[in-house]
Parts: sequence; structure tokens; C-alpha cells
Amino acid sequence: MVVRGGEFDAGETIDTADGRVQLRFLDGASMSLQPATRFRIEDFHFAVQDGKASGDDRGIFSLIKGGFRTITGLIGKERREQYRVDTAVATIGIRGTDYYAHLGEAGLSVSTFGGLVEVCSGAGCLQVGPGEVAIVSTHDSRPLLQGRLDGALDGSAVPGLPSSPVLSPEVVVPVVAPTRTMSSP
Repeated sequence: MVVRGGEFDAGETIDTADGRVQLRFLDGASMSLQPATRFRIEDFHFAVQDGKASGDDRGIFSLIKGGFRTITGLIGKERREQYRVDTAVATIGIRGTDYYAHLGEAGLSVSTFGGLVEVCSGAGCLQVGPGEVAIVSTHDSRPLLQGRLDGALDGSAVPGLPSSPVLSPEVVVPVVAPTRTMSSP
């Protein structure tokens, strides 16, 4: 069971069931996992060095199902080639950003609020800028722009990150060096 203030290790899977989980990473990233989400921390390493990300730092994650909103930290801003989120249909790479991703039966949908996201499937890649929405239906289909968020660049169109450090009944879990499956209360 996830507990407020608990820590995760690389290899752990988080299953939110019908709750939400807020994650805070050592590099300053924040992530809000939505209800019915399975998310895995594949590899996370961040060694604080004068407030900058090093060449050894990385954040590699898997979205198995469900959705999340995230604002990337130093790894995503300074070492973007060392950050990615893998899904069954595509991989998400970033350019220091604020974005939302959802993986369901219809495929992957990615909405960007700030920065730039690159969505790559087996058929190609697409850059998704602020206010844009992209979809990928299968691993063998090209990512396509679906439309724009129309004035919702603040993220109000999707569940977001907390405005305060902790919002009940959500659980805030700092990731230290993100091997067990976790479920929210």
C-alpha cells in the first residue's frame, strides 16, 4: 500500500485503482497519476550536483494503462535524451515540459501544455507543441495531431497537479531512487 511520504525504487509498479497518486522526484519533477492507472518506474537516477542534472541521470518509465499529468524536472529539462515514457503503442520523449498522457483501448493520447513532446511509434515520430493533442492508435500507426486544447493551456482540461504540496485523499510519494507493486488506498 502506498503511504504518504513513502519512497519507491526502480522497478516498482504503481496501481492507483480508484484513487490518485502524486509523485515528486528528486530532480524536481511532479507527476499526478489518475484513477485506474498502472505506471512503472523502470529506471530513475538523479545525483544532486550543483543543482544540475549529470550525464548519468535518467528517468525511464512505463505507462501500462491509464493516465498522468507531469511537469518535468531537471532531467527532462537538461538531459532530455535521458527521459522517456514507454507505452504499448508509442514512446514519449520530452523537451522540458508540462504534458498529459492517457493510454486506453483506443490507443495513446498526448496533450502538451508547455514545452515540446515527441511521440514515436513504429511508424514514425511527431512533435507535439503547446496546446496540441496527438493520438497513436497502434504501435504500427503514425502519431497524428488530433486538434488543439482551445484556451486550456493551463491544464484545466485534464486532471492536474496539486497547487499545494498535499491534497487529500491523494497520496504524495517522493521518489528517491525509484521492486514491489503498490496500490493506492
